[in-house]
Amino acid sequence: MNKILCPVDFSDVSLNAIEFAVEIGKKFQSRITLLHVFVEKDFSKAIGAAGKGKSFKELMAIANTKLKNLVASINEQSKGEGIDFCDYYMEMGGLVDKVKEVAVDENYDLIVMGTTGVSKSNGIFFGSNTEEVIDLIRKPILCIPQNASFSKFKKIVYGSDFLVEDRDAIQEVISFATMFDARINVLHLNLSDSDKEYKAFVEDLKSFIQYNKISFTNRNYKGDLGTGINEYVEQEKADLLVVFKRKRNIVESISSRSLTKILSYSTDKPLLVLKL
Repeated sequence: MNKILCPVDFSDVSLNAIEFAVEIGKKFQSRITLLHVFVEKDFSKAIGAAGKGKSFKELMAIANTKLKNLVASINEQSKGEGIDFCDYYMEMGGLVDKVKEVAVDENYDLIVMGTTGVSKSNGIFFGSNTEEVIDLIRKPILCIPQNASFSKFKKIVYGSDFLVEDRDAIQEVISFATMFDARINVLHLNLSDSDKEYKAFVEDLKSFIQYNKISFTNRNYKGDLGTGINEYVEQEKADLLVVFKRKRNIVESISSRSLTKILSYSTDKPLLVLKL
């Protein structure tokens, strides 16, 4: 994760996401880029009271100063602690399109994004395009809920469907966990009451995994997958949930209805969505 992209709109939620990006960047010696994307009619909302009565040109100058100050603070406080350097972009346009453009064109390894939660009534993210970013951008995305606080990722849960692609995904999780000396629990919610697939999967993984802080859990479950995963993460007091987004598996559900539930009910647990 040499390059980390962090969209910021100056809200508390996005500033909290920056903290996570910086702490990860320290471990991986990453370049961190803050990206502020805006449309003109909503620009003054991001600036707040400082923008009252100002022209659009003046608003841009205020935003630019805010970004410069954020970057200067990060570089001053964290450059000697591991991060390579921090810089920023300010772009006009749609958030998802611009995040995709920058992340893909400049080959960022990770997107760290704050999320303000989901409406219980209609499943729509308030003040966040996180769900659309997850669906459309083929990059690992770390979603930071509004009440999350960084705790060094001591325990990680990986939601697995025990398919062959999980081998590569779990290797990515191990690479991440190694930097934090974290324990990994690979969770499978068994919908068929069969242990055969689980046992074969675990035996296959054990033949090539070189990480001693990993365990496997096979749990029979008949309810909503998102709810089941959330319950397990809370029960285990995990610091991070990781899922692998792909077609025709458990994570296809997580990326739609169940993902909405995860981000709605997990108000203090980050979610890392892998895209290999």
